[in-house]
Amino acid sequence: MRKFFVIYFALFLVLFAVGCNGDNTVKLESLTLNRENFTIVVDETAQLSVTAQPKGASARVNWSSSNPEVATVSDTGLVTGKSPGKATITATSKVDSKISVSVEVTVTELSYDDPESLEITTRDSMALHSTFSITFEVFPETAKQEVEFSSSDETVATVSENGLVLAKGLGTTTITVTVVANPEISRSFTLEVTESGDITKPTSIVINGEREVEEGGTIQFSATVYPLGVNQDVIWSLNSETYATISENGRLTALKQGSVYVIATSAVDDNVMEMALVTIKAKKAEEPYPDLEQYVIKIMAASHATHEHDPFLEKYVGVDKAAKQQIWRAVEDNFNCKLEVVAYPDAAPWGPQRVSWIIQKATTGEAEADIFVAASEWTKELVEGGACYDLSEYYHQYGKNQMSNALKAAATYKGGIYAFPAVSAASINVEKGIFYNVNLLTSLGIESPAIAFNEGRWTYTDFYNYMLEVQSKLGDEQYAITGEPSKYWIGMVNAGGVKLADTITLSVNVLHQYSFQAAEVLRDLYEAGAWDPASDSWEVTTAFSESRAVFQHGEYWFVKTDNRFKPNLWGDGTTKYGFVPFPYPNGFAKSATRTYNAGGHFYILGKGREYPSNVTAKDIYRAYTTVLLETKQYLEQDQSFDEEQQMRNQAQSRLDDPDSIEALLFFGPDKAIFDPIELLDPLWKGGSLGGALRSVVISGDDFHETLAPHIPRLEIELMNTYG
Repeated sequence: MRKFFVIYFALFLVLFAVGCNGDNTVKLESLTLNRENFTIVVDETAQLSVTAQPKGASARVNWSSSNPEVATVSDTGLVTGKSPGKATITATSKVDSKISVSVEVTVTELSYDDPESLEITTRDSMALHSTFSITFEVFPETAKQEVEFSSSDETVATVSENGLVLAKGLGTTTITVTVVANPEISRSFTLEVTESGDITKPTSIVINGEREVEEGGTIQFSATVYPLGVNQDVIWSLNSETYATISENGRLTALKQGSVYVIATSAVDDNVMEMALVTIKAKKAEEPYPDLEQYVIKIMAASHATHEHDPFLEKYVGVDKAAKQQIWRAVEDNFNCKLEVVAYPDAAPWGPQRVSWIIQKATTGEAEADIFVAASEWTKELVEGGACYDLSEYYHQYGKNQMSNALKAAATYKGGIYAFPAVSAASINVEKGIFYNVNLLTSLGIESPAIAFNEGRWTYTDFYNYMLEVQSKLGDEQYAITGEPSKYWIGMVNAGGVKLADTITLSVNVLHQYSFQAAEVLRDLYEAGAWDPASDSWEVTTAFSESRAVFQHGEYWFVKTDNRFKPNLWGDGTTKYGFVPFPYPNGFAKSATRTYNAGGHFYILGKGREYPSNVTAKDIYRAYTTVLLETKQYLEQDQSFDEEQQMRNQAQSRLDDPDSIEALLFFGPDKAIFDPIELLDPLWKGGSLGGALRSVVISGDDFHETLAPHIPRLEIELMNTYG
C-alpha cells in the first residue's frame, strides 16, 4: 500500500509541475531580431522577425513603433516607411512583457535625377466603350516616374490619372502625356474612336520564358501579342539550331553551351516579330549532398488530397508514381532525411482560416511542417504575414529555371518568387472551364458542345444559341446554365486572348470590347430564362448537384473529387461528366483561342520551423526540388513514356465524353495565359468586381458605369503586386 502511495504522490508532483508551467515548457530568456539598424526609403517595406532564446521558448511578440508617422509596423513585423526620419521598432514578448528587443529604422526620400526624355505607348484607334492603358518611361531611369495625362476632347475619350484611356464617343481626340518634374517634356498622339476599333492587326509581341538554361534542359516559351484581342498565334523559330531546337508550341531544348535567339513571329503578320536571347550554360557539377541526420521534412496538404502528393499511397494516380517513388527514396538516402506528407489539421480549414493559421504558426515559431501546399491567391497575404521564404536565390541555384511561365507569375510578389518548381510530366494545361451532366444532356437529344468546339463552332453567338436550344428542351425549374456570372465572364474574355489584369503592361482591361460582349451574352441568357436564378454556390450549385442544371463552371480538379463534383453525384456508376472550354469572341478562329492556367496549387517553404543546427531552409528546398526535377527528368529519359498518351489517360479518368477529352487536350502549354484578376480581387466579397458583374448580368445595370469605378483600385493592386 505504501508503495502505491509513493507512486501516486510522484505522479501528482509531475502533473502539478506541468500544470503550473502552462503551455510554455521552456522559460524565455531573451529575444533577437533578424536584422540590425537599417535604412529604407519612403513606401519601401522590410520584414522583421524574432528568435527566442533558449530554443523552444515562445517567440510570440507585440510589435510597436516609436514614431508611426515615420515608420509603421504590422502585427507580423512588416515595417513600412512613411516619411523621412527615424523610428524605433520594438518587439515585446507576449509571455513576459519585461523582455523586448528593438531596432532603429531610418527612412529617407528617394533622390531622383533630372528628366531628359519620355517614351509612351500609343494607339491609332480603339473601339467605342473599350479601354487601353498608356505605358510610359521617363529617362534616365533614375528620374522620377511621374506623369500627367490629358485628353483634348473628353467627350471622345478620357484618361485617368493612371493612364487608362476610356473611349466614350465617336470621333478624334489628342492624348498628351506630360512629365511632372519638367512639363516641357511631353508626348502626344491622335486617337480615333470608332464603332468597332481595330484589334485585327498585331503591333508587337512579348516573349515569356526564362532566359537561361543548362545543357540538356528545356524551357517552355509563350507569347503575348498586342494589342490584346488580336490573334495570339505565333510561329516559333531560332536563329540557329546549333545550340538548341524549338518545337511548334515553343518548347526549347538546349543542346550545348552557347547562346541562341528565340524568335516569335505573328501567325497573321510576319512583319511583327520579337526575339529573346537565351544563354545555354554548361551543366553544373553536383554539389555534395548535406547530411540532414535523419531530419523529417514534412509536406503539408489538405487531408482529402494527401494522396496527390505522396506517391506511396494507394490512391496516388499520377503518371509519375513509379518514378517519383524511386527518386523519393534516392533523395532520402542522399540527403540522409525522411520525406513525409501530412494533413492540415482541423484547426486549419480551407480558405482564410488556413492562411491565418499558417501565418500565426510562422510568427510564433511553431510551424508544423516545412513545406505547405498553398493556393496562388494566398501569395500576397502569406508573404506580407512573414509566413514563407522568398525562393528566388534557391530557384536560380537549384531550380534550374524549371517553372512554367504561368506558375512563376502566380507565385511572384514584388519581384520575389515564393513557389517550388512545378514540372510534373504530362500535366493538363486547362485549369478552368464549363462542365456538364452528360446523361442529362444526352436525354435532351442535343449534341455535345465539345463537338461544336472541336469543329470550330464555339463563338459567343454559338454559345448563346446552344444554351437557348438546351433550355428549350428542359422542364420547369430546370436550367441550361448555373453558377456565378463572373466565372464565365473571365473565362470568355481569356478565351479571346485578353487578360483582364495584364502583368506585363500592368494594365486593367475590364472594359475591353470582348469583356463588354461577353457580359452582354451572359445578360441575354439570364433574361431569356436559361440561367438558374439561385446560383447559390461558387463550387457546386444546388441545381447542378440535383441534376436540374446542365452546365456549371468549375476547375478541372473538381471533376470526380469527393468534395466538389463527386464521382457519384448523380448516382453510383451512372454519373458522367463532360467538358467544354469557354466560348471565344465572334470572328475568332478556334486556333487562336486561349485558356487560363496558373499552375494550380503550389508548394511554399514555410517559416517558423525549428531546424536543428545541421539543417537549413536551403537544404529543405534543395531536397524537395530534387524530387520534383529528377522525377520529370527520369520520365523524359524513359523511352517507353508516351507523354501524349499519359495526358489522354488522365483526361479519361475524369471525363466520360470522348469529344470533351479532345477539347481538353487541344490546349498545349503555349495556349495557356495567366490572368491574376481573381488574385487581385476576391470575387465573392462585397464591393468586389464579381459583385459588380453580377449586377450587370442579373440586374441589368450599365456595364461601363458599374465596372469602371473598380479600375483604379485594381490598378493599384496590380502595381503593388507585380510592379
